[in-house]
Amino acid sequence: MSVRIRAEELVDHVNIRGTHVSTSMVAPSRLHVSVVKSFGMPGRNGNVICDNHTVYIRYDINTPDRVHVWACQNDSTSDDNVCVIL
Repeated sequence: MSVRIRAEELVDHVNIRGTHVSTSMVAPSRLHVSVVKSFGMPGRNGNVICDNHTVYIRYDINTPDRVHVWACQNDSTSDDNVCVIL
């Protein structure tokens, strides 16, 4: 008996606008191109900021209706909340 494990099952996923997205660039989620409508159109670098995550979108060369997607959580700390007392 052999057991097959796909790389997609080994990586963590985050939920962005109801879609499970991989957090690994090595094993991205392979999704239908319609997710671009919910995440937003990517910029020149293929990045979209959505729900406090940077979503990386790469179009599949062999299958035009599929995209490879992975996400990284943005740093929640910002310089706007810094208070300096002199």
